[in-house]
Amino acid sequence: MKQGLHLLILLLIPTSLFAQVRPGGGKGGFSLSNLSKGNTTLADSLLVKDSTELKSKRVTAYRLTPLLGDPYVAPMDTDRLNTANRTLVEGKGLAIGYLANLGSPAQSRIFSERKEARDFIFADAYDYYLTTPENAQFYDTKLPFTDIMYTTAGGSTNREEQLKGTLAFNFGKKINIGGDFDYIYGRGFYSSNGNKLISYRIFGSYRSDRYELNAFAGNYNFVTHENGGLSDDTYLTHPDDHEEGRRQPTSMDFPVLYTDVFNRIRGKQLFLTHRYNLGFTKTLEETDEEGYAKEVFVPVSSIIHTFQYEDHKRRFVSDGNSYAIDTLFNNGQPLNNDESLNDVYYSWSMKNTIALSLREGFQNWAKFGLTAFIDLEKRRYRMQNAKSTGNNLPIGENVITPPVFSSGGTITYDEFSTFIGAELYKRMGKLLTYNARGELCVIGDDVGEFRASGELQTTFKLFQKEAYIRANGYIKNVTPAFFQRHYHSRYFWWDKELSNIQQFYVGGEVNIESTGTKLSAGVESIQNYIYFGKNGEPEQYGSNLQVVTARLRQNFYVRALGWENELAYQVSSNQDILPLPDLSIYSNLYVKFKLAKVLSIQLGADVHYHTAYYAPYFQPATQQFQVQDEVKVGNYPLINAYVNLHLKQARFFVMAYNLSDLFVKPNYFSLAHYPLNPMMLKMGVAVRFNN
Repeated sequence: MKQGLHLLILLLIPTSLFAQVRPGGGKGGFSLSNLSKGNTTLADSLLVKDSTELKSKRVTAYRLTPLLGDPYVAPMDTDRLNTANRTLVEGKGLAIGYLANLGSPAQSRIFSERKEARDFIFADAYDYYLTTPENAQFYDTKLPFTDIMYTTAGGSTNREEQLKGTLAFNFGKKINIGGDFDYIYGRGFYSSNGNKLISYRIFGSYRSDRYELNAFAGNYNFVTHENGGLSDDTYLTHPDDHEEGRRQPTSMDFPVLYTDVFNRIRGKQLFLTHRYNLGFTKTLEETDEEGYAKEVFVPVSSIIHTFQYEDHKRRFVSDGNSYAIDTLFNNGQPLNNDESLNDVYYSWSMKNTIALSLREGFQNWAKFGLTAFIDLEKRRYRMQNAKSTGNNLPIGENVITPPVFSSGGTITYDEFSTFIGAELYKRMGKLLTYNARGELCVIGDDVGEFRASGELQTTFKLFQKEAYIRANGYIKNVTPAFFQRHYHSRYFWWDKELSNIQQFYVGGEVNIESTGTKLSAGVESIQNYIYFGKNGEPEQYGSNLQVVTARLRQNFYVRALGWENELAYQVSSNQDILPLPDLSIYSNLYVKFKLAKVLSIQLGADVHYHTAYYAPYFQPATQQFQVQDEVKVGNYPLINAYVNLHLKQARFFVMAYNLSDLFVKPNYFSLAHYPLNPMMLKMGVAVRFNN
């Protein structure tokens, strides 16, 4: 009863909170997971009020709100500036730690940008490269639309390449179909550091007054060659100590923990959301070209159905002999068996959401919209169910026999949950808009889990340009991800009773377009926070954990000169449990001009910097970022110089990455024992066709 009362209260509070849900497998449906703290919110883009708004441009991209599928305009990558910067992993956020290669596992250093863990936690490290119902884009185009981009960096032995594209076209005014793909292949600048990522999607939409449908089918296959990081960091920080004759070691000479070990995750996804609108036809005072009075359809309510199915598979394998990695996880001994490393995990989930919505604005007195929904979710997980046996003792005289790994046999877990929820919103107008949503699990394995969120915003003119003030927050009581609770593998094995994670967040944001200023701040309180400890296993912090974040974006433009700046200040109440850099900074200085009146040129340099802290270590055996207290990472300026060019429908760029390597003492680690790529040249071209 208390949980239900809390939910009702939050629905009535006109403050909006970014709800965070496990995207792609999280329990409780989508529940604003893409609109979570630090990510795009409805207020960042003009919400599409009806299908006719999509027809106003030659090409319009839009995304859908979770669960209910309301469309809102999404930004397209058409900016002539900073093309090179956006192709980097660093360009995907203010501060990101990753494993050197484009497409490698990555995690934001800004806590407010981190999403809730999926049940299939192995995909979390690839979140920047996965398409979900929350970030999937749909299109409406008057002419066929094609967008292709290719980038390359490095030499023949360590080249890093990406090819991605989108094709979309309309059949009349109501139907749009298309597809997109993303291919990343990096050989790597370090031993056993390559990766290959392939993902693609086919999508379509139908939009009429009475009936609306959006759907897609997607697939991904990611392979990462794991090396566990450097086994001796001094090869990077003190290369003179490792000279052989007159030759200093190159990055390929740096020793790594292991070779011939691979992680592979793959999966597919089916998504469909559709609605039938009930309403009436209204006659307008104006007339059409033939002199007849114009009529428009006014939707009053909608019956909504959303379906999502997805499955995932993870395989952790060694190519032939797994002796080296066996000894690392087994006190210096190999496992005494004839089988190589081959850990396999499966999961699938199916969700159905049924909703009834009363639409906003169908009459003058209908100042808000109201939606009620029920979400039914079925999930299944499968993994091995045989443990290592034998003596697990350190090397020495007391060792009798090395342990034996017994394989064969699997265990299956089934879970089912039913959620009910409601959403109250006002999206029309500028003086005051708001969105509040809550959901509660009433039946099943997640019973008692709830989320409530909301957002309140006012928009006004300041110095002849728009400005807004926004307040947001959420409260959640969330069941831990499945593979945080259960995990069976060659090197790690646990079945844990973990308590629900309780989170409360409140924050605000001010955006002043006329001065190029965006200021935000928030505080989050977490009870029962789950993290991966130094032993590689999930641990739960029973006490209260607080995170305070303040963020400022300030841009200056004077004629041809541009200077863009962003910084974030964070305070974690327990750096041993949740280590975060105190300060993260990005600055970009450039000049822009035209050559021969047709070629636009942007010439500049940018820098990424964060203060030193105990950055996490990426553990390939679990594909998780775990805390460590051995080495600090940071206090190193990552400087890149670039030139971006734009000619008609094509954009080109050339970038010198990590110029700091030339004149700053080498210490360019991104995560503990994982360095960034050394200085390299990167080039790319993007071409858009709309004809």
